[in-house]
Amino acid sequence: MRKIFFCLSAIAVVLISGQAYAGSASGNFSVGLGPLGNIYVVDSNPQLDMGAGGYVFFDYRWSPQFSTQFGVVVTTQDGTGISNGDNGIEFLGIPTFDLKFYIFSEPSRWDPYGLIGMGVYAVTEGSAKNGTTAVGIGANLGLGTDFYITEKWSVGLAAIFRSIGLIDSMGGSNNGTALFPFSMMGNVAYHF
Repeated sequence: MRKIFFCLSAIAVVLISGQAYAGSASGNFSVGLGPLGNIYVVDSNPQLDMGAGGYVFFDYRWSPQFSTQFGVVVTTQDGTGISNGDNGIEFLGIPTFDLKFYIFSEPSRWDPYGLIGMGVYAVTEGSAKNGTTAVGIGANLGLGTDFYITEKWSVGLAAIFRSIGLIDSMGGSNNGTALFPFSMMGNVAYHF
């Protein structure tokens, strides 16, 4: 009976501490997807509401504390304020590129990180047909964490601030705009 109790205690310690997770036996690659919502910190043109959408990503963890992530972000938003009535505007990040720094170098069930990166972003024309279309480059800065359910599967949360400069026309002197979305993201990922 004492041996069974010792074995169960050892298993419980491994499960609680998560020593068999976060890149140990799971491999260096992961793919995932999840929901995403944007809150715009500064009003710009177009003014957008709190859009919802999703993202997919591929991540390569090339050391215990660093990884590189490539992703695609898609959200649908309606206009608000001066852009009221301009609905169905797509906000796209195709692709985004982030460098992640993991806080813990030892395997753990919890795997918090900071990230910095950039992306190519676009805003599509909405229902008003008023020249909303724009393309540009932006910077990303964020924090997040992953929680390993098993060695192969994790769920995560992240908050990312994006500063994006967009070009909305090639003519005239006023052909630029900027967006400053704060993205809240969840995900499920498979590690291999």
